[in-house]
Order: sequence, then structure tokens, then C-alpha cells
Amino acid sequence: MKAPRLPRPGLAALLLSLAAASVLVGPAATAQTFAIGAGGGILNDTGSAANLDNFSTGAGYGFVEMKLEPGVLMQARYTRMQLPPSAENGPDIDVDAATLTIAYLFKEDWWQAGFVMGGGGYFLNPKDPGPGQVATDPDESVFGLTGGLLTVFTVNRKIDIRLEAVGHLLRDSNSRKPVIVSAAVAWRF
Repeated sequence: MKAPRLPRPGLAALLLSLAAASVLVGPAATAQTFAIGAGGGILNDTGSAANLDNFSTGAGYGFVEMKLEPGVLMQARYTRMQLPPSAENGPDIDVDAATLTIAYLFKEDWWQAGFVMGGGGYFLNPKDPGPGQVATDPDESVFGLTGGLLTVFTVNRKIDIRLEAVGHLLRDSNSRKPVIVSAAVAWRF
């Protein structure tokens, strides 16, 4: 014995009415907030921020961000940094990084602070050896992890200033662990 079924037009009308009812009855969704920004800071390659003398090179970055829910941000970032060579008399290494991170922030009146974690691809490109230098590091494209602390200061509805300390764990042949302390400006829309 077959169970009775609605004809296709009736089934389509039922599904459409259920979808409309869920939209009308359900709570209003908050609009997604997006942001773009840029920043830069100082970098060391020792894996620790204990000694300020180790901050010898710099890093710059740009990002696009989406607010997933209050206090949770997802960010796609492009970072350009310069790392020292793994051995003496080697050229510096330019690193291009493409990362995706999630930030969990705790909100106060005009600022937020919290944790950032994520991962991405790191593309290590040693510069050409100069006079008296020898090639010490290979070109590498590796995966890495990133994490750290983030503080966001709200300037107005559209602009905020960010301070962060982020460490990277590159899975390259030398297991580099650069730490970047930086500041950035973001525009929300």
C-alpha cells in the first residue's frame, strides 16, 4: 500500500509557505559587518618577545574581515615580512603569508580585547646573495599556524585602531617562529 503524496505543485506551495513562515516568525538577523584595514609593525625571529633587541626587521599587512557574531571575527590577511637568514653571511628572506584567522573578543565600552588563532600558507623567498654573501636558505612554500592577542579601540562607528602581538609557527626546514608586534587601522562598512 502506498502512502498518499501531495502533487508537485502542492508540495512546492507547502515548502514555500513553510519557508515564508520561518522568516516571518524567526528573530531578525543582524547585518554582517565587514572591515578592511592595513597595518605594520616590528618583527623578531627568535620565537620570544623577551628581548627587544631581537626586533630587527619589519612586517606590513592588509586584511579583510567579517563579523560572524558579536565578539567573533573572521579575518583573511596578506602579510609581507622579512626574516633574517638561518646562517651567517646569508641574504634576508622575504616572506609572503596568506592566513585565515578567527578572533574571540571580550567587549568593554569603547574597546575589545581577546585571542586570535588560525593558519595559512607561507611563501619564503630568499633574496639574491649580495657581495660576500652565500645562499643559505631554499625557496619554500609551507603551512604555518598563527595566534596571539588583539586589542581593538573604537574611534567612531566606522573606524577602529588595533594593537596586536601575534606569533607565527612556520613548518619550514628551520621551524621559524617570528613574533610581530603591530598597529593597524580598520574601516568598517
